[in-house]
This record gives sequence, C-alpha cells and structure tokens, in this order.
Amino acid sequence: MKSRTHLAPILVGSAILLASTALQAGQLIYQPINPSFGGDPLLGNHLLNKAQAQDTKKDPDAPDFGRFSETDFFIQDLRAGLINQAIEDALDPDGTGRDSVIDSSTLRVELTSDGQGGFNMTILDKTSGETTTVNFGQQF
Repeated sequence: MKSRTHLAPILVGSAILLASTALQAGQLIYQPINPSFGGDPLLGNHLLNKAQAQDTKKDPDAPDFGRFSETDFFIQDLRAGLINQAIEDALDPDGTGRDSVIDSSTLRVELTSDGQGGFNMTILDKTSGETTTVNFGQQF
C-alpha cells in the first residue's frame, strides 16, 4: 500500500507537468480590420457594401429615379433630337447655317449662325424674362 501512496503524487505531478507544456501562451497581436483604423485598404469596399446592406432607413428627401415611364424617355429623346437637329442646322458644312428656334412653355432657344462656322445660342426664360446668350465660336 505504501508504494501506491508514493506513486499517486508522482502521477499527479507528471500529469500537471505534461499539461503545462501544452499551455504555452503566445503574444497577443492586435490587427484592425477597418481601413479607417489602419486595417487592410482592400476591405474598404467590402465593409461599405455590408453597411449599406444592413441600412434599412430610406431618406425621404432622396430623389427617386425609378419612376420614369417609357413616355418620359420618349419625350426626353425627342427633345434631344430636336436640339441636335437645331444645332446641325446652325452649323452647315459651308459655314452658313440656318437659324433655328426651339419653343417650349417656359423657354425659347434661338440658334443663329455667325457666318464663320460657329453659332450663337440665345435662351429666353419666359417666366422671368431673363435672356442668356452663349457664343460657340468656330466649328471644330
């Protein structure tokens, strides 16, 4: 029995010694994730996308661009076509252009050739009576 009592402290001591070798502590190193605080700059876009995905609030004053109908797009294309045609009329290849007028409910735009390859644009705001003249110089 005596040999067993001497054996128990040796076994417990050796078990503690073996367990302590596995518990070696390493140095703690702080590494930030957010690029604003010194983290990897390549994570910035990823963090921004995660933040925007979690954002459930909607700005009530933000413009909503998704409400254009096909009619609105058609009218916008028609206006752009009229303006382009008026500019082409003012810039004939021979240097002398024809005068063009685009009239709407609030604006009157007059395009007149200056006879030297350029044209002048006069914009009249019908609501305020303000006139703006822009000289486009010579043709490129």
